[in-house]
Amino acid sequence: MEKQLIIKDFGILYRTFSNYISKSIVSKDLSFSDSVFLVNIGENEGVSQEEIANSLAIDKAAIARSVKRMEQKGYIRTNKSDRDKRAKELYLSGSGKELFQYMMDLNGGWLKQVLGDLDADEIRIFAKTIAEISERAKKNSAIKR
Repeated sequence: MEKQLIIKDFGILYRTFSNYISKSIVSKDLSFSDSVFLVNIGENEGVSQEEIANSLAIDKAAIARSVKRMEQKGYIRTNKSDRDKRAKELYLSGSGKELFQYMMDLNGGWLKQVLGDLDADEIRIFAKTIAEISERAKKNSAIKR
């Protein structure tokens, strides 16, 4: 029964975060998925689509569609990679950088709400644990593809 509660809680966290972000960016003409990718580009400018796909355990085609949409909207720009001519390096435009900061503020606000009065040690332990769980999930996902 405890394991089912963990699954339920993961679902609640995902859905509430997704809803919070989606409602907050409706005026920005950006989907939740696009916002996740935009934040990852902002945190690591010059990253490739493949690197994002691997980092987030997301289908490469989904990244490619999102990149195309965000490029058309002027949020990101792409450059051909010098390391791999088949790869695109992803960068935020000026408006993309503004949106990135907005997203960082939203993310911080949501975390402040859900982490509530947890102390620094509890947050550190939670962050370490969820990172380990996420890595295992990515490995298992790769095995089953």
